[in-house]
Amino acid sequence: MAWVEKTGKNSWRVRYPKKTGGTGSVSGFGTKKAAYAYANDLETDRRRGIWIDPTDSRTTVADWTAQWFPTLDVDPRTIDNYRSYLTNHILPHWGTSSLGEITALDVTAWIKQLRCHLAASTVNCVVCVFAMLMDDAVDQHLIPANPVRRRPRRGRRCDRPHPPTERVWTTPEKVLRAAEQAGMLGGPDAKLLVITTAWTGCRWGEMAGLQPHNVDLIRRVIIIDDKIGALHESAHTLWLGPPKTPSSARTIPLPPFLVELLREHLARHTGQFVFTSPLGYPLRRSDFHRRVFRPAVDGNQQHPNANIHTEPVQPGLTFHGLRHSHKTWMIADGIPEIAQAKRLGHHLSNRLVETYSHVAPEIETRLLRGLEQRWQHATHARRPTDNRPRRSSAAGAHHMRPARRSTPRTNTVRTRPSLATTRNPAVTSIREEFVLPNSSTMAQPSDHRPRRVAIIARIRKALRPGKTWTERL
Repeated sequence: MAWVEKTGKNSWRVRYPKKTGGTGSVSGFGTKKAAYAYANDLETDRRRGIWIDPTDSRTTVADWTAQWFPTLDVDPRTIDNYRSYLTNHILPHWGTSSLGEITALDVTAWIKQLRCHLAASTVNCVVCVFAMLMDDAVDQHLIPANPVRRRPRRGRRCDRPHPPTERVWTTPEKVLRAAEQAGMLGGPDAKLLVITTAWTGCRWGEMAGLQPHNVDLIRRVIIIDDKIGALHESAHTLWLGPPKTPSSARTIPLPPFLVELLREHLARHTGQFVFTSPLGYPLRRSDFHRRVFRPAVDGNQQHPNANIHTEPVQPGLTFHGLRHSHKTWMIADGIPEIAQAKRLGHHLSNRLVETYSHVAPEIETRLLRGLEQRWQHATHARRPTDNRPRRSSAAGAHHMRPARRSTPRTNTVRTRPSLATTRNPAVTSIREEFVLPNSSTMAQPSDHRPRRVAIIARIRKALRPGKTWTERL
């Protein structure tokens, strides 16, 4: 029960019992009537459950944050984000301010300052966390209303959110080029990781947390477990947990080429996860993105001191863009929407279609055939070509012309040494018919009859008609 006390000649105060024990007071009333009116309103608000203790509203934002933050029950990655927003943006500005003295105008001016040096998405996240903090202060009866209220249609038109831009996707040929460069930077695991992601459409956590026992090479599928199907990470730890949504737990059929690649990889791989760092540790998203994937797709020509130089393949492509690429390939191949959703782990907006539609075996076969053909075309396009110069029929080909002599030609006549011989005219005369047409041995005047010509003459003589076999021999 509140009561009124006189504190001076023309001043009164209202005393009331506090919920936590003790007595509180509100002073500054110039008349006794005004003090009694406030006391009656206080009792009325208490009966309605809407009374706010003026002492509680003097709690600072820093003190309230210290009570509020441990009560949050969200994902560890979300905790890290909230802590960053509070430490870097909210507490430096509002930490010493009391909850009751913050006005909506003050909050609007603060948001305008944030927009000068932060991205629009970051500003939205910071304001959202501050609004949650003040909403819980209202529920705790520390302040009567939340000054961080979202009011639409306020501010300049350019500050309103723009339509989302289309995410970058790529072709199988460029995926293979990026995978080869990723292999140069991060080893064979990185190369196969990029290829597997592009040809299955999995998320990063599903690929980083894929374990060998979830790769069934006999059934030719990858299994995303509903309990430990994804690798989650925060600023200080890694853990296995469920995938993003319940529909993300699925079985993904593999094209034939990917089955063989995974079989060869697992035959020489030992470890808890299918894809690891070059030292065998689990993959971290930020580390892989910075060291391997970004240089593989964007190139590192701006870093002349890099140990391995890479060429730009698809600037702006993200790891999640490989998932978008997989979806685009299925659309181009005419795969039904239900088959795409089942493979990617999505929900369809039309729940009736999702409930009564199923993926027939021939649809799955057509899907895998299309993925296999895309792989074959990509690998064929990446085969090296023989660019060595070949002999050309053109007489003027400059690379086939004979080399010029560096020294002048000298005309020298070489003579054979003559031997004293006796010439026999009978032996020297050889008739033309004794030489076969197109024969490689030509008749030449010589003192020595060629042995081949004598043998041919004997054969012709033996084959003349009109002789018996005995005469011929």
